[in-house]
Amino acid sequence: MNNNFQRKTILFYVGQPGYPLTRSILLAKLLASHHILFLVHQKHTSVAQALHQKGIEPLLFAKNSDLHAILNENQPDVLITDGLDTDMEEGKLFKKYIQTTIHFDDFGEGGKEATRVIQTLYREERESMPSHYVMGPSGFIVPEELEPYTNVGLLHSPTLPLPHVVVTFTEEDSDNLSYRTLRHLLHLQIPLAITVILHSSYKHKRDELKMMALGRKQTRIVESDDIIQSISDCDLVICDASYIPYQVAVIGKPCIVIAQHEKEALHAFPREHYGFIHLGLGRKLKQSHLQQAVMEFILHPNRSSRAVKKQTQLKLGMNNQNMFRYIEKIIQEGSHEMTK
Repeated sequence: MNNNFQRKTILFYVGQPGYPLTRSILLAKLLASHHILFLVHQKHTSVAQALHQKGIEPLLFAKNSDLHAILNENQPDVLITDGLDTDMEEGKLFKKYIQTTIHFDDFGEGGKEATRVIQTLYREERESMPSHYVMGPSGFIVPEELEPYTNVGLLHSPTLPLPHVVVTFTEEDSDNLSYRTLRHLLHLQIPLAITVILHSSYKHKRDELKMMALGRKQTRIVESDDIIQSISDCDLVICDASYIPYQVAVIGKPCIVIAQHEKEALHAFPREHYGFIHLGLGRKLKQSHLQQAVMEFILHPNRSSRAVKKQTQLKLGMNNQNMFRYIEKIIQEGSHEMTK
């Protein structure tokens, strides 16, 4: 270990289950030589429960005024937030008590007060961003369970007699794009094997999907929060425009992206430049556009190969160590200006 290493108290403040929580836990493991604490708002019960399952006892608070006591008592040197759009009041509060603040995917005004803001779900900004904002794929931390599947798509050969399409939308799938996508796919005149994966928090009736699937062979509805194996085995992925495209790019798979809402539609990563076909906002999706995109990948193997090559050339599997070194440098140098 570096002789100049200083052990710090790092406070992780997590606002969402799913990938933001996964990333925070992974970063905590990478930074385990420091003293690690987790902070959770009482309203985020699913986050607190998930941490309990990992053997982590988070600090809980009900309102911002409670934070003063927590920060005074624990004296954190570093704050890392994830899954939160902080407001200016929060940003100034954290800056008052904590020397170094690092925010992941924070689109709130509070990010302007941070030491660094790392935007994985970055947007194509027409106006220049402040110098302390880091935009791009480098902020995607590869989950441990995904690591063994790195670049599997480069070696892929079809395992089923029919092209296999996996459809998966994150969490609640508020606009029921799982249903809409399956309905469009079933009107295609080419034979496909289709697997629709519903997350445990999917909020719509499952029976309608299952009845639709019964009408066509090789069509399945699966309920699971673990999508990695299914993605690694398929020929084509259809998913949202949040974090799933990053998982797809680690593996290397032809992928069609459909945004679940306006905010997600602005995400700049899952685009043609990195091998994705982006069809825009899901509720405006036209059947013909989806079918054309599917046909483009299924009927043109060279198109699929180019897409996989673009994804795997990103070498996202190196992100974890690169991000660890970057954050450690920020921590050791404090809030002084650094070059990336």
